[in-house]
Amino acid sequence: MATKIPITKSDLVEILRGEDARSIMYRDGEIIMDPAIDEARIGIVCYGSVIVWRISPNGRRVATAPLVKGDWFENVFPTAISDRTVIEADGPATIAWFSIPSFRRLTNRNPSFLLELLHRQALRISKVEQRTSQIALENVETSVALEILQMAEGKGETDLHVTHEELAQRLGTVRESVSLAVTKLRNAGALAPSNHRKRLISILNPAKLRRVVWTQITAA
Repeated sequence: MATKIPITKSDLVEILRGEDARSIMYRDGEIIMDPAIDEARIGIVCYGSVIVWRISPNGRRVATAPLVKGDWFENVFPTAISDRTVIEADGPATIAWFSIPSFRRLTNRNPSFLLELLHRQALRISKVEQRTSQIALENVETSVALEILQMAEGKGETDLHVTHEELAQRLGTVRESVSLAVTKLRNAGALAPSNHRKRLISILNPAKLRRVVWTQITAA
């Protein structure tokens, strides 16, 4: 009888090891996958979070997606784009790796698990579409508020250790615009004062931060 795999359980690593996965722990900032040179395989985030970066030929980095526990990524379907894509640990992270044959055996034995993975993929696409619409509005303050909310959701905490430059890279904008947006959000009471700590952005009032995003969406 097929074993259902509840990917929300804390013992996800042990469950996937039992399904032929090989788990590896990564440090903050460590490259997890570089499709240009890595073997074809599939990874599932078991602990922590990772960032998918798009790197243009001139070296500019833009974050395209944050991945959290239960999300998956692959190096199976090559793309024709010129930009390079890499996946990097956003803090300590544990990834369960599957070869293509072992992943095929896993999904054949556990069709409900495959459906869950597809569901999470659909949610990721929805978030990308939401971010694209925000960028199209050309409102950096809204984009910064949305990115901070999504980062806090992914990490499960309201204190984020991130610089304005790093936020700018995630959003494909410049640091000065992000700094101005963060200042506005602090003055509005959505974010806590900096207290001269450059790498700390703290959410003071999540409801106000969400209101910034919602107001811009409904006004579009």
